[in-house]
Amino acid sequence: MRGHQQGERERRFLGLLERNRDRVERICRSWSAGAADRDDLRAEIHYQLWRSLPSFDGQSSEDTWLFRVALNTALLQARRRDRRRERPVAETVEIAAAGERGAAPAAHRHLEEDERRRRLLAAVHALPPVDRTLVTLWLEELPYAEIAEITGLTESHVGVRLHRARKRLAAQLTAGEA
Repeated sequence: MRGHQQGERERRFLGLLERNRDRVERICRSWSAGAADRDDLRAEIHYQLWRSLPSFDGQSSEDTWLFRVALNTALLQARRRDRRRERPVAETVEIAAAGERGAAPAAHRHLEEDERRRRLLAAVHALPPVDRTLVTLWLEELPYAEIAEITGLTESHVGVRLHRARKRLAAQLTAGEA
């Protein structure tokens, strides 16, 4: 019987990761300073999900629960990093050799899009942890009710904090263009 339970746990875990692979990756990008940090965070999120899966009580959807575990793991890792005085910096985008040689306009648009994405990540990194969490969930297009469930805030508080965070992001991104 024990082998069956273990197999069921592995099946649930792998299904959960498969359904939420892109979401976990976006959380890792929002909360890490670079590729190595992102890999460490991803591994820690996977570990915490595996460790916590037996205690999942079904009071929310598995996907909502995953967000909660992933974001709490990211917050904890960020606090540890701050205690060590390692400040996250925006991930740099390598310019493809084709772009340097005067590639087609499509390649330039791709580089411009990469630059906008890098600037957005840098702006998100600069937000306080709660706002960064809210923006990450908002970018996942979650409804305010689900964001409230994940964070423990009220829906109205989520709305107010998100409004302020989006204004702050817009100001940072506009200032960066000047």
